[in-house]
Amino acid sequence: MAAWGLLLLPVVATICLASDEAEQRPLPIELAITASIVMTDRDELYVSPSVQYFRLPDQRRFTFPVEAAYGFTDRLQLVLQVPYVVTDPDDAHATSGLGDVAVESRYALVNYRDHPFGLDVGLGLKLPTGDRRRDLGDGRVALEPSFTASAWLGPLNTQVNAGWVHALRNPGDEPDDEAEYNVALVYPVGRWFAVLEGNGESDRDDTKYYVTPGVVWRATERLELRVAVPAAVTPAAGDYGVIGGFTFEFEHLLHGGEGE
Repeated sequence: MAAWGLLLLPVVATICLASDEAEQRPLPIELAITASIVMTDRDELYVSPSVQYFRLPDQRRFTFPVEAAYGFTDRLQLVLQVPYVVTDPDDAHATSGLGDVAVESRYALVNYRDHPFGLDVGLGLKLPTGDRRRDLGDGRVALEPSFTASAWLGPLNTQVNAGWVHALRNPGDEPDDEAEYNVALVYPVGRWFAVLEGNGESDRDDTKYYVTPGVVWRATERLELRVAVPAAVTPAAGDYGVIGGFTFEFEHLLHGGEGE
């Protein structure tokens, strides 16, 4: 509980410091690792494929996740992530295949569109669709409650999110419980966003932590491109990573622009 209290401190601090007079600016739909406070509008779908490379202590790992999110309302969305994984262990042959699929719902308690701060909560389910014996998944059925908070501090946007991964079924040697925690500083410059993230994942045995500088470019009103370079801080995180991807939005899928 003390650890969760420490995770919540940045959220409380940023919300308390946020000025009601701060002007709301556009934010990136997706960040490299941190879950962005931005949610889909009603009847809007975004698709966000990416490529992730990490040099871990015992392998090189490529992941090609495709994420899709649909907004049932401006404050409620459903997110689906389907990854394809390629592992190249130092002491074995490379293997590839489908990874663990995840689905999540998110609800905005405080709408970031209307306030200089925002807060949403989420509940995710991770399914063991990846082959654990080939290191394509971890074999767990897991629930992940989470939150994301955001606040404007003058021209700088601060975002914090954290989640608890709890295994409902765990046939392997993966931990039953993990904490994931991220913070992102976002500085908009026109259609560009300079981003600095801190990304952590901890269980009873290890902590993986990265410092992740990156940039997001809003090429059009519906298309964003991003690139980031995670740098490992702890030994369990390995050496470094490279992440690149894009996000494309589709509007008025079911209601044909009614109400405009």
